[in-house]
Amino acid sequence: MAPGMLPRASGCPLRRLLLLLLIIILAATGCLAGVVEMERSVTAVLGQDVVLPCRYRAQEEEKEKVVQVTWLKRGAGGRSAEVAVLNREHGEHVKEPYAGRVLRRAEGALEDGAIVLRNAVQGDEGDYECHLITFPLGSFEGRLSLKVLVPPLPILNPGPPLEEGQGRTLAASCTAEGNPVPSVRWETEVRGTNTTRRSAHARSASVTSEFYLVPGRSMNGKSLTCVVAHPGLRHEKRITHILSVAYLSDASVLGHSEGWQEGTEGAALTCLGEGNPPPTYNWTRLDAPLPAGVRVKGDTLAFQRPLTPADAGHYICRVSNRVATKEARANVSVRSREEDNKVRKVDLVSASVVVVGVIAAVLLCVLVIVVVVMTLYHKRKTKRISEKYEEELTLTRENSIRRLHSSHSADTRTQLEETLQLRTESRQGSLRADSLRGTSICSAMSEEPEGRSYSTLSTVREIETQTEVPVAPLLPALAGKDPKEEDEDGGGGGGGRDDPIKQAMTHFVQENGMLQAKPSTNGIYINGRGHLV
Repeated sequence: MAPGMLPRASGCPLRRLLLLLLIIILAATGCLAGVVEMERSVTAVLGQDVVLPCRYRAQEEEKEKVVQVTWLKRGAGGRSAEVAVLNREHGEHVKEPYAGRVLRRAEGALEDGAIVLRNAVQGDEGDYECHLITFPLGSFEGRLSLKVLVPPLPILNPGPPLEEGQGRTLAASCTAEGNPVPSVRWETEVRGTNTTRRSAHARSASVTSEFYLVPGRSMNGKSLTCVVAHPGLRHEKRITHILSVAYLSDASVLGHSEGWQEGTEGAALTCLGEGNPPPTYNWTRLDAPLPAGVRVKGDTLAFQRPLTPADAGHYICRVSNRVATKEARANVSVRSREEDNKVRKVDLVSASVVVVGVIAAVLLCVLVIVVVVMTLYHKRKTKRISEKYEEELTLTRENSIRRLHSSHSADTRTQLEETLQLRTESRQGSLRADSLRGTSICSAMSEEPEGRSYSTLSTVREIETQTEVPVAPLLPALAGKDPKEEDEDGGGGGGGRDDPIKQAMTHFVQENGMLQAKPSTNGIYINGRGHLV
């Protein structure tokens, strides 16, 4: 009788009593029954081995023994199919569909009834039961669910050929199918957008991601990586695609310069042009064939001889690939030796003219600076001399007028000596200021015409008339003599208003029809304005 099943009751009281005793015994032994240890869910990866655990843990190991372990798989409609039977006496027995794929995991006692399912496939996925028959307690069972993961095998498919100038174009698509559905993403430094679509199948699901971009030459050679993640993968799977963008850059010619002249060796022209796929180059000359002695090698046109004037002309380089064709021109000029000599002469003359002009400009600037500096210096010096001369002249006039109009002086001789002393000091200051101007002043009388000398004498008369002081004693004081001696020198007969004139004339001498001042040790004379200096 299986555990948990009750016998049908009969009408006999004895039987009822026996049945009751049996139930009590079974209940008591059931409390001491063991436990089946199993996992509720096990995950396997497609193509890999998986262990289906089943262990019986007895309460009294000495009394309880596992006699047989039977593995069943529950199919559709609730039916179960036998997988394997593990018997303590008869050994292992595996059913045909699982022959060679199911093995017992451990040798020895059947308390560990786990089996190994090798090379798991999607058909192995489902619910499994483990039945254990023990002695003397009967049978026990446990269940688990097996899930088989199908890792994806991503596939990357490049899009149509990319060309510069196209619009939004498919660069590549990445597809991954698995169970459960995998995730797909892109890694790249290229700017673009992606779209993703999913589709479900019987035991798996697939996802497809497409990457779109606008082709440009900067994208050529860049990497586009599809990254797939799935629970059945230990690490993410990556598939890298190298972008190829067809393009053709503008052409240009390098190598020609204005220094090409007759006899130059090693001259060459290089055509610059990049593209994908690599372009081809073609050299021609406008309105004439290529000159003899040149060699075309790829993008280079080399002159294998010295240049001649006949090599001049328009050279054309054509660059082409499957995308486009572009060309560049170079106007080659070759100077003859005569022209080169003329150019050198012109350059030399021009350089000389420039040098002479620069030197002249520098000298002119220096001359202007010197003239300006000297002019400013002489103006400043002349101004200082004039100011000092005017100051001394003003002082001399004031002193002379004060001496002539003073009538209360007790000693005329003393006043004249003071006046002479002032005149001497003024004369010395004037000589220190400007020797040239002093010399001009001293010789004023000798350079004046006769009319100016006459003006001097007239001025003396005016001064004599306006003053009441006798002039006779004045002139002797100037000469350093007594009045009597002056009378004797004047001839004794010239008194009155004629005496001062005569005495004054003793200080002048007539030479060549002109009246000039006599030389004197103290340098005193009467100028044309009637002043004593």
